[in-house]
Amino acid sequence: MKKSIIIIVLVFLSFTSYSQDKGSPNVVGINHTINSKVLKENKNIQVYLPKDYASSTKKYPVIYLLDGQRFFLYGASLHQTFSAYNLTPDFIVVGITNQQATRMNTFSAGAKDFAEYLQKEVISLIDSNYRTSKKRLLFGWAYGGGFGIETFISKPKLFDGYILSSPFPVSSKMKRFKSFIEKNKDLNTFVFFVSDAKEFGVKGGTEELASFLNMNTTSLRWKFKVLSGEEHRSTVYPALYHGIQEYFENYTEVSFSDLKDFNTKGGLNYIKKYYGKRYELYGLSKELAPFTKYAIVRLAIQANEFNSFEELLSAFGSNKLIAELRASWACNIANFYVKKNKNQKAIKLYEFIVKTFPTSNRAQKGLSDLLKK
Repeated sequence: MKKSIIIIVLVFLSFTSYSQDKGSPNVVGINHTINSKVLKENKNIQVYLPKDYASSTKKYPVIYLLDGQRFFLYGASLHQTFSAYNLTPDFIVVGITNQQATRMNTFSAGAKDFAEYLQKEVISLIDSNYRTSKKRLLFGWAYGGGFGIETFISKPKLFDGYILSSPFPVSSKMKRFKSFIEKNKDLNTFVFFVSDAKEFGVKGGTEELASFLNMNTTSLRWKFKVLSGEEHRSTVYPALYHGIQEYFENYTEVSFSDLKDFNTKGGLNYIKKYYGKRYELYGLSKELAPFTKYAIVRLAIQANEFNSFEELLSAFGSNKLIAELRASWACNIANFYVKKNKNQKAIKLYEFIVKTFPTSNRAQKGLSDLLKK
């Protein structure tokens, strides 16, 4: 009986200690209310700033998300992922709230007024209150995607990029879109649009748009991605993820699926152009990161292509590269010489590895085993 009482008391005390922590609000971003003169109603927007915004003096691109009441938190989450893995530069996320009951009319019959609201009141507020780079990307889903096409035609300089997820309707806009493109050959605008392979009512319009762009010379930087296994409501998530990365082209370190992919894209010449553009767009180094160099050499190792292996080592500077790498990666390179029965070259490289990484047991054993042969 005494044991039972003790257990009950302990459980009660444990429950009491947890119940004392009532938690605190989890607030993401900043809320603004706009007394819209254009729409003649109060409208809400949400703003998410990069973690280092307050401590920096940088100006940031802005991604405007239509239907922010649904997608703002996803946009903020994506920014955190991209930032953590250095996949894109930092950017500001703006969620533009719409009412579900009236969104169809807002993005179709009310498109002209809503575009005015974006330009004169939303973008004006963001540019006045935050450090923006004037690079603007608009995201819209379904009728919001159709609104994106409409805005591109009517206000071509308002945004320099569009991500359109399952845009609808498209076919009814194609006549004006074609005429607009034919008259405006110098628009350096980014357009990324997606639909699922089985998306009824949307797939036909996006394919018609892609077909037209394929057949016509245009300065648009565009990409059409056909998704698989999604549904109308879920295309948002892969569209926004991939669209943002496509928009920030050349930001990430270069990568290849295999040696064939590396050669098909142009090999070392492709890399030189890629990093030149990366420097031009973002001011980032033209030099490859050590692991990127190693990953490219490893493509030749995986393909068992010795000539390509030596060409790449020579291009990167064998000893210079080894000095930049981890000891284990350096040993992997030396072992390929061993595999190809190039023992003298392997010994020479292992000697340099041991000198560079004197505490590496693997390097010392590799050299010792070779000298015994």
